[in-house]
Amino acid sequence: PHSRTTRMMRKQLDIARPLAKQVWASIVRRKIENQAACLKLCGRDGVYRLESYARRVRSGDPDNLEGQAAAFYFTQMFGQDFHRGQERWTNGALDYGYAVLRGAIARGLVAHGLHPTVGLFHDSEQNAFNLADDLIEPFRPLIDLHVAKHPASTEGDLSPADKAALVALLNVDV
Repeated sequence: PHSRTTRMMRKQLDIARPLAKQVWASIVRRKIENQAACLKLCGRDGVYRLESYARRVRSGDPDNLEGQAAAFYFTQMFGQDFHRGQERWTNGALDYGYAVLRGAIARGLVAHGLHPTVGLFHDSEQNAFNLADDLIEPFRPLIDLHVAKHPASTEGDLSPADKAALVALLNVDV
């Protein structure tokens, strides 16, 4: 893969917009389906609502069903008072797990000759990992499920054991 970087870059840049939007819809659909599966595995309500969101995702997700599903999902998964912007152990664990997963995805992209800055949906000029941020979406619920099933072992910051357990998720077959 390292010897065909230019060819892979051209292919990435030549992806037709309609195809990119269809792929993004598939990514969003799978993410929402995986969120529904997490709710089910944790015995939480809202599975059918998320499954309904997933069925209604259209090319490019113009209705932002990803965002609507996320707002509903996080309160179902972690409680009605939960908000992703709060400083609390759960958000620290989610952020750490997502960062580890994002890094692994970015390394995999580069190892296969893809350029992580050229995304399908994410396209910020200031983000060196747009494609990784696209591809991480269906896998985020893996981190969510772990955090929900393994609550804080300490008050405050993540412990080294918490971090090690989140890194170990890279070895889980999915």
